[in-house]
Amino acid sequence: MTAFLRNLWNNRTLRKRHKELRVTVRELLAFDDDILSEEEKERYRALQAEIRETSKTDARNIEILEKKLAKLHDRKEFRYVMRNFLDVLAVALAVAFGIRGLFMQPFKIPTSSMQPTLFGIHYVDAKEAEPYTGFMTKLFRPLGASRAKIVAQNDGIFREGGIRENRSLVSVLFSLVNPAEFYIAATRVMIGGDWYCLPGHDVVNNIYRYLDLDPQNRTFRKGETVMDGWVSSGDHLFVDRISLHYRPLQRGEIFIFNTENLHTLYDGLPLAGYYYIKRIAGIGGDTLKIVDNVLYIRPKGEKEFRRADELCPQMKKLYSFRGGYQGHAPLGLLADEQEITVPEKCYFALGDNTNNSLDSRMWGVVPHRNIIGRPFNIFWPVSRRWGFVDRLSPLDCATRFPKKSTQPTAMRLQ
Repeated sequence: MTAFLRNLWNNRTLRKRHKELRVTVRELLAFDDDILSEEEKERYRALQAEIRETSKTDARNIEILEKKLAKLHDRKEFRYVMRNFLDVLAVALAVAFGIRGLFMQPFKIPTSSMQPTLFGIHYVDAKEAEPYTGFMTKLFRPLGASRAKIVAQNDGIFREGGIRENRSLVSVLFSLVNPAEFYIAATRVMIGGDWYCLPGHDVVNNIYRYLDLDPQNRTFRKGETVMDGWVSSGDHLFVDRISLHYRPLQRGEIFIFNTENLHTLYDGLPLAGYYYIKRIAGIGGDTLKIVDNVLYIRPKGEKEFRRADELCPQMKKLYSFRGGYQGHAPLGLLADEQEITVPEKCYFALGDNTNNSLDSRMWGVVPHRNIIGRPFNIFWPVSRRWGFVDRLSPLDCATRFPKKSTQPTAMRLQ
């Protein structure tokens, strides 16, 4: 009885092996048709015929056929390795682009218009920011920011050399030893005949505007610190493209949109940059005006204006005048208590950094068709803003503007 069962099991295994041989050869002929030569195809067909003629329980011949197939189809050959690699790569890219196109799209903050809620490339003062910098931010800062420190080696006038350069490959490779020194684009400046390098090409907007005084054409003494800080790479976030389909945009929310068919009112030129990020100040039917740097909204169907922060809790911090928040400046379409009514299926967009924001005050409303999505979370760099967007209270310091600067001092603290 035991021998009978063992023989039955062996025959079942042999039939399975025989079937796998038939299926494998048939699939290889079909799937590899584009990379097989005619000679190789004939070998496969000959093997296919042998398999058909071999008994399904002939253990010896099945083993011989398996060895022939292994020799004929060597999966370690370069073409098969590359084909498998490209197949996996194609699937991975399809999944990645599918997620990007349908669900989450990466986005980099391009300018300072949404500070201090969201930051573009900006200067962080090392000493002044110390009380507001957590352990994780200090730990990862060299990976997401470049050092911008200049101590005058000799007396002289600070002059920007007007030289924009990309560092040599050797210089960049050496800088890998210290991640804080890793940057490719640089600007050369001079003090007293000595040259210094600052990270980036747009040092005026990314560094000088955050200092108390523009260093250009100022005289510095030997040993005097011109600047001592970091140039942060700016916030990188994921954009939620799904929730728009079941949850309409509301006043006070931050949103991302494209600039198709949007033009500045003063010269009619298209907006620079394809993607913008702003905060929604008004939705269809709202009437808006700014009084004493406070936005007032009269919702559709109502007779009285109300402060924006009464209607939108997210805007309360904008009128705290703490941590860099400064309310809304009356400019353009909302200058001098001027009123504007937002058309249906449109949005009025304002930047949180009101004095440094090109927004709906200068180019009008955003049609609904231009909407891309909502910002979801900041994934890089590690900072106090890391995580869900627009969740933080202002830094506990007054919004103060230094002389000859458009950026409040709080902007260089975070």
